[in-house]
Amino acid sequence: MKSECDEGLLLDGILSQARVDGSEIRRLLSQSHVRASDLIAEPEHRVEAMLQRAGLVVGDIFKIVRALRGFHSDGGGGGGASSQPQGKAARGSRNQPTMRCGLIVYSTTVLIVTLTILSFYLPAMIYHVRSTNHRMTRSTTYSTTLHGHYSLPAALGGLPAGGAMPAPRGPSGARVMMVTANQPLPCTTRRGDWIMELALRNKLMYATLHDYKTWWSTELVSAWDLEAAWNKIPLLYVLMHPESPVTQGVEWLLWMDDDAIFTDMNFTMPLEQYDRDGINLVIWGDPQRVYRANDIQGLNTGVFLLRKCEWSRQLMAEVAALATPSIRRQIGNKGRIAEQGALTWVLHSQAERWKDRVQLERNFTLNGNWMDYAKKWVPGKPKLALPVWGNDAIPFVVQYAGCQMCRGHSENGSWHDGGVRKCQNAFIEAYTFGDDQVLSLLGLRHLTMDTHLVRASAGSELYQRHQRMTRCLPSFLVIGTQKGGTSSFHFLLKSGWHDAVRVNSGEKEIHYFSWDDQFRQGPLTYQQRFDGSGDRLGECAEETKLRGEVSATYLDYPKAAERAAMLLPSARIVVLLREPVARLVSSFNMKWQVEICGKLTWSRTDCYNGVTSMRVINENNVAPKQRAAAVKVWNECSVDKKGLDHDCLRRDFVDKLSAAISDEERRLGECAKPGAFEELGSCLGVQGLEQAKLYALMEGALFLYRSMYSEHLAKWLKVYPAEQLLVIPSERLKEAGDMKDTMGRFARFMGLSDSGAEVHNDLIFKSSPAAKGVGSDGHVHENGRTYIAEAPADLAEKIHKILCPKNQELAQLLLDKKLIAEVGDMPWLATALKRDIC
Repeated sequence: MKSECDEGLLLDGILSQARVDGSEIRRLLSQSHVRASDLIAEPEHRVEAMLQRAGLVVGDIFKIVRALRGFHSDGGGGGGASSQPQGKAARGSRNQPTMRCGLIVYSTTVLIVTLTILSFYLPAMIYHVRSTNHRMTRSTTYSTTLHGHYSLPAALGGLPAGGAMPAPRGPSGARVMMVTANQPLPCTTRRGDWIMELALRNKLMYATLHDYKTWWSTELVSAWDLEAAWNKIPLLYVLMHPESPVTQGVEWLLWMDDDAIFTDMNFTMPLEQYDRDGINLVIWGDPQRVYRANDIQGLNTGVFLLRKCEWSRQLMAEVAALATPSIRRQIGNKGRIAEQGALTWVLHSQAERWKDRVQLERNFTLNGNWMDYAKKWVPGKPKLALPVWGNDAIPFVVQYAGCQMCRGHSENGSWHDGGVRKCQNAFIEAYTFGDDQVLSLLGLRHLTMDTHLVRASAGSELYQRHQRMTRCLPSFLVIGTQKGGTSSFHFLLKSGWHDAVRVNSGEKEIHYFSWDDQFRQGPLTYQQRFDGSGDRLGECAEETKLRGEVSATYLDYPKAAERAAMLLPSARIVVLLREPVARLVSSFNMKWQVEICGKLTWSRTDCYNGVTSMRVINENNVAPKQRAAAVKVWNECSVDKKGLDHDCLRRDFVDKLSAAISDEERRLGECAKPGAFEELGSCLGVQGLEQAKLYALMEGALFLYRSMYSEHLAKWLKVYPAEQLLVIPSERLKEAGDMKDTMGRFARFMGLSDSGAEVHNDLIFKSSPAAKGVGSDGHVHENGRTYIAEAPADLAEKIHKILCPKNQELAQLLLDKKLIAEVGDMPWLATALKRDIC
């Protein structure tokens, strides 16, 4: 028989390795007749049950279990190295003392003590050395991998606010398994699968950073009775089985709903504190609402931390028992009670059994409501822009409950396309905020809060390389709008209005970012459109001059904004916005004149007066379709085959304008129906077209769409911060005094002087090639094409009414982004909003 001395030494070794209060635990184990050899021989779940029956606190139980686990894994001496059958044999013989054992016990005391000490402390030392080497190796490898090729100085500002990103936590981090689930079928909403992919990536990146294990489920564990949100209950129950190979070594399961994401990637939950307090379940909740009121909203099961133990398995079993439809009807919510209500009911009705092991966590934001945090993220900052419930700290987790971003339905029927878009936009902001903390480890960050595009953080080697390669490319882009004064602006800059500014040589518009054939030529060809460029990217003369270009297609062509942001993320963007109805009519007038006049359109302002014969049409037509249209007009409107009748031309202009507006209005109406494409441009078919078809559609059919400035400006604001945009009303380019002020504003925006020897304001009074003569009217740089007719009053009113909602969106966008101080800064917009037609 083993002596009591042996058992005592065994127990001392266990308690010492577990670092617990030995005297009280010895007393409890003695009263319950639990021996040290029992703890070594029994499986883990039985040891846990034995210690619970002995009255040990939960924190001490798991410290002891952890100590025994390390002992077994290193093959410690004594009974711990024996197999389970041997343990049973030992238990069977423990009450059969023999004389031989009694006679030799004293002679072997020293040997037993020595072996016992070695059996416990040597494995612990080996484990400690292994763990230390493991952490050091991981840390060294991580550091070498991260910093071996890229320099990430602290000054780059890419690290998360409040401190550096944690290195992997090694064995302590491995105590936790993050568990989440997605539905097994594709999402039914547009972009739903992409949103769920981002949500999963967010969770996996957090787990990677903190060395957590992960379990991602798409299966229904008990589909016949525990469907939908109930599925987490049997899943967690199975994972917590003491013999589960998946969770060996895991002490905590962190459940995350599929619509919950981490936003503070640096924060970790205080596990040691929960150990000391004997906590098994950590969940957001209000004690009054849970334990007294049985309020289903008193806690939130979207995110919670659950200790892997028998207590937790029993709790999950109690919750699962309430899934029976008859029981659901008894406890409330008309039989539709979900797992959140079931857990609330269990904690409320059996408080004495569970309450002491539950932490209703309110010391940090375990799962914030997404609506509270929308539009309050500040990139790279440790605080919110505005406090939520008096607290401006970054929440640990934000949940998008109720959004149904994947499934697209709700029981109360309140789901709709607009609501899903609102949720998704808010999700992208929060996801990007968290993802920037991860990307900072690579010296990267997102361009803005609502785009997937990234750029190198200032100071990183990637950033320095990009700066070297693009230093000869434009520092600013004038992106439109078409018929908004871009020709006048370009003429003034090309004429040398400012000595520190250079625009491209050759044709006014390069269309590099908007036209596929130009973009495919690559950035070196783009660079060589500017005088003084070398044969390699980054080589150019006159480095002191700011380079820029003007292309009116950039504002509204579908690919331009993202392409520009990838190549020129630091560029300044100038937007000229003309009163949209006037822009539309001017744009249509150019299309109509091209049809009638062909090449004459660019050689005389009244080109239709130059069409005097079929020979002129044949010489100037630019395409078979244009020639056919010109011949048709000639046959209808020619006078004695010597010219075109103006009255006939006016009718032709108005009829074609009315038909174009009616056709586009019909298409816009189709796009406004529920279930249509999320983006208006996609619905109208501008995405994915090859260049010739895209050009024909944009220039020949989408006059209303191109005047909907809020649609196009929003795309640029997704990839450029508002601080890099300058919005100028086109009316400010008409009067000489206004234009001088406007150009001074442009100079200051670019960081240049707005007066002095470098600035040549006298050029403002010279006309551009497309301008009317400057004289008593004082007008400068206005497009020179004459109009055969204007839009009739009723048609103009119809166009105003169609565009009015988009003008309202534009006003709100400009004010929200602080691109204007008040609507009056955009005179035509203020006038449009006063019209009682919306």
